[in-house]
Amino acid sequence: MNGAHRRSRLISVRLRLHGILACPSEIWLLDGEPPLALASARECVALEPFREEGYRRLMRIHAALGDRAEALRVYEACRALLAKELGTDPSPETQAVHQDVRDARSGRAASTA
Repeated sequence: MNGAHRRSRLISVRLRLHGILACPSEIWLLDGEPPLALASARECVALEPFREEGYRRLMRIHAALGDRAEALRVYEACRALLAKELGTDPSPETQAVHQDVRDARSGRAASTA
């Protein structure tokens, strides 16, 4: 197997793993297993640090557990990585989750995203 083919195959495996880990984090949170939900969401971010979906999921889990400060730190880590490595800002979807967390933290009603 040549190097390009092998890299392509590894990327495919990583993307499938990301999808496999994403779903359980939501299920574990709903089932009352926040440590498992957090571990799964963190693994998604570690596997694909430039995919904002993992950061959004992690922010929502922290917020649902009442740890809004950690949710805001997750957003800042995402924002800093994207700015430094790609010269861009988080997507509107990620910014909306961040705003919801901020609104809830300040006592304003948060919109659903």
